[in-house]
Parts: sequence; C-alpha cells; structure tokens
Amino acid sequence: PETVLQNRYRLLKLVAEGGFAQTYLAEDRGRFGERCVVKEFCPNSSDATVFEKAQELFQREAQTLYKLEHPQIPKFRALFTETLDQEKRLFLVQDYVEGQTYRAVLRQRSQSGKLFSESEIRQLLNQLLPVLSYIHGLGLIHRDLSLENLILRTADQTPVLIDFGVVKTVVTQLQQTRVMPSGTAVGKFGFAPIEQLQSGRAYPSSDLYSLAVCCLVLLTGREPAQ
Repeated sequence: PETVLQNRYRLLKLVAEGGFAQTYLAEDRGRFGERCVVKEFCPNSSDATVFEKAQELFQREAQTLYKLEHPQIPKFRALFTETLDQEKRLFLVQDYVEGQTYRAVLRQRSQSGKLFSESEIRQLLNQLLPVLSYIHGLGLIHRDLSLENLILRTADQTPVLIDFGVVKTVVTQLQQTRVMPSGTAVGKFGFAPIEQLQSGRAYPSSDLYSLAVCCLVLLTGREPAQ
C-alpha cells in the first residue's frame, strides 16, 4: 500500500493473490483519483529471458484486450514495466468495478438459506451469454470463468465478467516454449473442463462449460467436487 507506480497509480490494498499474479486496488492520479485495478505479473523467476518473453507475450495479449468495448467487461487501460528493488516488474491496469463477486453473494445467501432460483439463473444466462458471444466473435476466450470472476455490479445489479485469463495464458505459452517449467493448470479446478486443465487448450465451448458450472453451484449451493 501507498506505493506509486509510473508516478501515477497509487496502490491502496492487495485484493487477490494467485500463483503468478497479485491484484491491487489503486487510484489513478491521471484520472482525478479514479479507482482502478493494477495486476502485477510474478513469474517466480529471476531469469531475464523469462521476463523478456513474458513482456512480449503480454504485449500481444494486451493489444487484443484493448480492443474490447462492452459495458459488462472492464476496460483495459495500460501495460507497463517498472523497476522496484532493482527488479523489473510487469503491470496491467484495468477499470475497477464496484460490487460483489458471485462467490460473496452465494456465501451471504447460503447463510440465510436462500439460494438462486431458476428464474434468477435464466436471467443471469440472458445477461451473460451475449457477453460470451461478443468475446468469442472476436476470437477471444475468457479461460477462467468462475464465481470469483463474475461481479454483481452495485450500480445496476448487472453481472460483469472480470479477470480474463491473460496471465495464465502467458504462463501456458511460456511453458509450451519451455521458457518456464510446466505444471500450472489454466482455469479453476472444477469450473474449467478437464481437457483445458490437462492440455491448457481452450475453446468457446470451454467458457460455456464454466458458465454452466457456475449456474449449478448458484442453484444448489454445492461445489463442483460435491
């Protein structure tokens, strides 16, 4: 917290941490203190070759994300490197969405004994399937659709799709080119189809599978393993 990147993005707090990335809530001084999300790629390697290759792949992925213009997808803002503690770091910046993840919503509902109804799930599908149709039409696949990556936006109670699997996509490509050791699955266990977890390959149907799992978990309150 309080670290300022690019003399612009002031980190406020850590909001998520994964195997290869850390996500922070930040304020953008270049946009009058507007809240944003800053994601740091942490390759767990001091090898300069890994960093250079990752930077090249991120640049390619970021160009694709930058083209996305949809009210239910946070806008991608920037990609930059910064040297901290004599070490080069890679960062992505995206819009911040005020709201709760569907994981948090389900947790609250489970405590009161009221899960999602069939009509609510129909509405959720009606709201999210066009979003998937939009990204698939551009040749993109989310790869990491789960309750943690769906946010119920406070402003209009609309589901928003966050956190495209760009970090995991880059990690997979680094592993396939043997720049990094293999062993990291792309997608969340139980929510991603087994062939995606095993091979790292994903298709439009992979996202549909993950959305279906989300719906079943919201309807039943049970995890995929159950």
